[in-house]
This record gives sequence, C-alpha cells and structure tokens, in this order.
Amino acid sequence: EMQHTFNSCEGLTEIDLSGLDPSSLEDLAYTFGGCGSLVTIWADADWELAVSGFQTFYQCASLVGGAGTTYASSRAGYQYMRIDGVGGAGYLTAKGS
Repeated sequence: EMQHTFNSCEGLTEIDLSGLDPSSLEDLAYTFGGCGSLVTIWADADWELAVSGFQTFYQCASLVGGAGTTYASSRAGYQYMRIDGVGGAGYLTAKGS
C-alpha cells in the first residue's frame, strides 16, 4: 500500500518511481494528496497498475504528465497513475522521455 505515502509533501517537485514494481500495489488513497508543488512523477515506460485509491492526486495543482496532461480536480483518482498518453491521460512521465 502507498496510502498517504507522500501526502502533504509540499516541497516535493519531482519523484522517481522507476524500478518500483507496481504489481504488488493495492491502495493509492491520497498517495500524493496535498503535494501542490509536485510537477513530475517518473516511472518505467512499461508501468501498469491495477489498484484502487480515492483522491490519489488530491490538490496536486502543479502536476503535469509526460504528454502534457495537466492536473484537474476532476482527474485526481488512481486512474491517472499511468504513463501519460499510453491508454489515455495520466500524470506519469516515462523515464527517458
């Protein structure tokens, strides 16, 4: 679980999740909640996730995915914990992009 892991990390602007195996993740509730300065989340290009998690990106107003998807409060759920542009909008940027 990554529930509340980086919650309220206001000074955090970038995080690198490359090398993290997402297959064991189950709950991403508020993982990045309140990280208003977070701009980039790096991940391996083959990142795939099958989890749940309410408000994973709550109030992450500065966040931008690798293909240019910008944060919107209507897109704050776990569904956006994917590489931007691969299968739709997301907030992750493929490492090496």
